[in-house]
Amino acid sequence: MRLNEDDLYRQSTQYKHWSFTPSDLTRLRQKTNAHAATQVKLHIAQDRVERAKLATLDVASAPESGADTPNGNGAGTGANTPVPGGAGDKGGEVDCLTTEEENMVVDKFCETAMKLGDFLKLQPDVTATAIQFMRRFYLYNSPMTYDGTKISKTAFFLALKLELGTRAGSASDFASRLPKTSRDDIVAPEYTIVQALRFNFEVRHPFRGLKGVHLELEDMIRGNYAVAHDGRTPAELRGEALQALEVAEEEEAATKLGNIYAHTKDILTMAAQLTDAYFLYTPSQILLAAHLLASPALTTFYLATKIPSSSPASTKILSTLQSCADLLSSHRSYSKNPAQHKLAWADGDPPATKKAMKKLRGCKDPTTQDLVALNAGKKRDVVRDGTLEEGKAKRRKLNRETAEKENDAFWGPELKKEG
Repeated sequence: MRLNEDDLYRQSTQYKHWSFTPSDLTRLRQKTNAHAATQVKLHIAQDRVERAKLATLDVASAPESGADTPNGNGAGTGANTPVPGGAGDKGGEVDCLTTEEENMVVDKFCETAMKLGDFLKLQPDVTATAIQFMRRFYLYNSPMTYDGTKISKTAFFLALKLELGTRAGSASDFASRLPKTSRDDIVAPEYTIVQALRFNFEVRHPFRGLKGVHLELEDMIRGNYAVAHDGRTPAELRGEALQALEVAEEEEAATKLGNIYAHTKDILTMAAQLTDAYFLYTPSQILLAAHLLASPALTTFYLATKIPSSSPASTKILSTLQSCADLLSSHRSYSKNPAQHKLAWADGDPPATKKAMKKLRGCKDPTTQDLVALNAGKKRDVVRDGTLEEGKAKRRKLNRETAEKENDAFWGPELKKEG
């Protein structure tokens, strides 16, 4: 049996686990947001209670002068210091992010990650893979729970290991390339990310097929392409290709084709990464949609060499490509002018994104902000005289039972083994 590219793609984990309809994608994000909001409010409330207890102890044990109380002139214990980021600051109702605001925040995280890739001078493949890891991670986790700055560093390390193998180096090597970053900062969230990715590391990028498309177009312009499906000769294809490019000479056509190639690649390495394109469309659809934005006439001509324009499939394909092209062109990095196709860093974030990022500071989950300590706590138990303290043992048992119930509620109960 001969398999074509579509058959092979449908066997990939990207298609099986990371392809959605728009409605399914929206429902998944709403579910993640609702679950996270519930947990954030619960954990902030618990944190406020703990801080209130510590503040009461401070007041009871402090000298009458109040020199060592938090409100005195002394340092105190800091028990009533607001939760980092403002959560628990005034003790009022926690205003969590909405699903739409979470999307804005995740988009901001990914844009920042793209700048990190530039800072590290990484190959486009590595940066694109890291960003897709982040976008997948935040389908099942909320930015209120996990900070994007911490997640992005580990996502890049995982992407490096995937794309470069042993050449990626160790976590310590990678951490040394980043300011104020230790090996523990890279390793701590690794399992959390891998688990959210469902151990699916395959990412098929659309720009990897771009060179092949342009090699075919170059052959058509030179008159070397084989006869088309409808019997058009190489000479006829050459004439139509030059007409689509609106040029008369082969040399001029080569220059224009090179510009189209560069413009398409820019769209694929920016707008395609910073939108939901990977979740909604196949790599070939994203590739041709970006090419359609760069040169509508040439892309339409190229498609006609593969599928007859009279075929019902042709109309459906063009409609899908136009839908994908609309998504890509909706991102602020897109410009019809190739020279201006870049992320508008200088223009700053849109007002809605700024508002969402500011709101995030007041609704972060206090239990997941220190990922290094959280990871260390999972690996070891703090003991006294060889045994775990009774209070801590009870709390840990309760936390385990609560976590299991939460996991069952969100992921569903564990599957029963056959037999």
